[in-house]
Amino acid sequence: MKYLSKISYQNILLLIGSVTFTFILAELALRSLLPAPIIWKFPQEFYVHDPEIGFWLEANQEAFTHDKVVTTNSIGIRDSEYLHPPPTNTYRILALGDSQTFGNGLDLADTWPKQLETVLNREAKKYLRFEVLNAGIPGSATWQHEIILQRMIHNYHPDMVILGFYVNDVSKRVPVEFKKDNTNTLKLRIGYTLKQSALLLTFRSALASLRQKVSPDSYYLWQIALLNGKPDQKIEDGWKQVEKSLSAMKKTSEENNIAFLVASLPRRDQVSGNQPGEAYNIRLESIARQNGISMKSMLEALEASFKIYGKDLFIPWDGHNSRIGNSIIAQEIANFTRTSISK
Repeated sequence: MKYLSKISYQNILLLIGSVTFTFILAELALRSLLPAPIIWKFPQEFYVHDPEIGFWLEANQEAFTHDKVVTTNSIGIRDSEYLHPPPTNTYRILALGDSQTFGNGLDLADTWPKQLETVLNREAKKYLRFEVLNAGIPGSATWQHEIILQRMIHNYHPDMVILGFYVNDVSKRVPVEFKKDNTNTLKLRIGYTLKQSALLLTFRSALASLRQKVSPDSYYLWQIALLNGKPDQKIEDGWKQVEKSLSAMKKTSEENNIAFLVASLPRRDQVSGNQPGEAYNIRLESIARQNGISMKSMLEALEASFKIYGKDLFIPWDGHNSRIGNSIIAQEIANFTRTSISK
């Protein structure tokens, strides 16, 4: 009996060893073929409750987005402290938007607002200096950007406001439930740790792809319907809110003698050509035109760059634009805004 137990024990150890060896071998093989998984450092960025928009970046914090440092100022934006009002011969631009503007997974210097600042100062006349403030907040939508603009005007007195508009900003105003420390929970930490395995990421991606084919989730279907212009009351309510908020932002900007620009940021699958739907772009351009708002779509420039850089335009295993993608966005905005800035 003891002999049989010993054999069973040895078999279990052998099985565990074989599985572990196979896992390690598969992990090493995939890491040699695929982009490196995201490294997560803690704490990730912190948020505090905001009575108007639901949440706000905690002021004076030092944290991370993925493995990149996040530092916020006394107002609670991911940037330095700035004089109020701006110094003489300084042209100040306020950048608003969600995680694509904030720069999830990027150093601050690699976000499109700060790369825009670099481009403009490199090309500027000697007597003029540019400041581009990054006031992007992950997870925020257009109705929240409308409120943020009103606050930031009084705090920073910008000469221009640029809104980085993304697909999921088509949302009606809804109550936002605030969950304290929603970026550093034990569940998320475990998830972040597992996502550092190329093997588990590959399995997760394959499973998600299969699930979307067999039984797509409602959020995916909503975004596809939005891109393709399929009738949907939720989408229509979202567009009505977008028009209302953009119109209000335009009015606020005019009242304060501020130039206002909307930069339309496309989804990854739009850039790659896997999702050719144009209804989203057409609808946003129509709203901008009807309200006299200057707008520039980044789709064409990113599509052309995709032929050169391919997937390097995006952060691996993530839907956000990479440093390269943001540099192209920054250059496009710089080219588009030169006329307004020179006035």
